Amino acid sequence: MSTKPKFTIVLAGYQTEPYLPKALESIKNQTFPDFEAICYVEESQDSSLAICQKFAGHDSRFKVVSAPKSGAVSSTRNYGIDHANGEYLVVIDGDDWLSVEMLEKLSKKLQSTGPVDVLSFKAVTTINDNVDWEKDTVFSNFRETDDAGVFSGIDAIRRVGRNGGRIHNFTWLSIYRVDFLREHKIYQTTGVLMEDMESTPRIWFFAKTFAYLDETLYVYRRRPNSITTEVSSRLVFDLVRQVKSLMDFVTEHEIPADILIIWSNQWLAVLYWFMFHPVSSSKISDEDRKKALNILFAEGGKRKFCCVASRTTLPRRIATPLVLLAAKGFQFPAKFFFRKLYYPWVERRG
Repeated sequence: MSTKPKFTIVLAGYQTEPYLPKALESIKNQTFPDFEAICYVEESQDSSLAICQKFAGHDSRFKVVSAPKSGAVSSTRNYGIDHANGEYLVVIDGDDWLSVEMLEKLSKKLQSTGPVDVLSFKAVTTINDNVDWEKDTVFSNFRETDDAGVFSGIDAIRRVGRNGGRIHNFTWLSIYRVDFLREHKIYQTTGVLMEDMESTPRIWFFAKTFAYLDETLYVYRRRPNSITTEVSSRLVFDLVRQVKSLMDFVTEHEIPADILIIWSNQWLAVLYWFMFHPVSSSKISDEDRKKALNILFAEGGKRKFCCVASRTTLPRRIATPLVLLAAKGFQFPAKFFFRKLYYPWVERRG
């Protein structure tokens, strides 16, 4: 193995004892052996640390880092950026697993494209220990035809927009050239959930070279009780902080008008779903909703929010004054609009 491995795989191992062996085996059994694996285990109440240490004891490519609890996986990714020896950063959550041919297929793709800042691929989501290829959902940000050639991150955003889909912001849905991340200081916000919602737009915006491999390489295990699948006040507060950071980002950089439209529609779609969708909004209190909106609108945020909203679809523009009223405590108009008009309209459109 070369002194500088091709890939650095960073695994988030916090509180994932039942799932870690499968994740670690999928790394160990890679058909492309030129990698290092960093197992970043935050303080857990289970045997996650011991499981990773046992793997490291039998395979010198594995390194274990024991860290204090931070409350979010962003600390794992940031540690990987700072300490990776590999050329490309691969991230995996401790309850997911990789195709054993992942690194081999990525390496072959990079031989054809040359070095790229970002290389994306497909993933499959499952709730089981094995993938049911007839029932489980395979998803990607791109179409099969996007597999050809190299394009920019800005063009990648346009391609998703033309495809009519929303951008899946999952960090693990791509690999990243480590020097690119370090050059642009693209770190994730420590201790905040939905960290990739804020970092992915920045990564794509700065990426000069971007490629797509039309292969399913990552298995995302969707646990019903995981912290990011359960709507909570914490999740909503973290969400508005991420949206606020994104609004600051677009005011600090020259963003093409069509990119702003794509981003604005996506960001508000996510915000409104958590704030006002009949299912999700019932899980947070009116008081927390008000507090979260006031965080979003503080320190010039109201003006930036209105600017973002002005670039969205007509129904979302209509909602703007109602959302502003909700921040003042008058939430009935916004609730009525979203529950009786907006979301029924969205569902009819499919």
